[in-house]
Amino acid sequence: MKGNTLAQFIDDLLLMGGPEKEFTFRGKRYFLETLWHDENQMNEMYIFEVSETNPVIFRCFGEKFADCVREFENARIFDGLTIYQAEQEIEVLFG
Repeated sequence: MKGNTLAQFIDDLLLMGGPEKEFTFRGKRYFLETLWHDENQMNEMYIFEVSETNPVIFRCFGEKFADCVREFENARIFDGLTIYQAEQEIEVLFG
């Protein structure tokens, strides 16, 4: 991973409550954002591909943000790979 280490990337999500991150993987740009919904006391984390249509490739709702981070860690959203398998090809641009 360029621009972050994988440990920094995951730690940022866990310790800072999920800051926004922008990164690339195999020529595509992605944006990760987190939200807190007061009305239902839920955390939301989602990732979308930055393109003309901005498709959401990952979304999680959870009472605890750590649950969304764990789900993200196991999701095969990078051409069938997890973040751990894809990390060598990821470059963090922001966050």
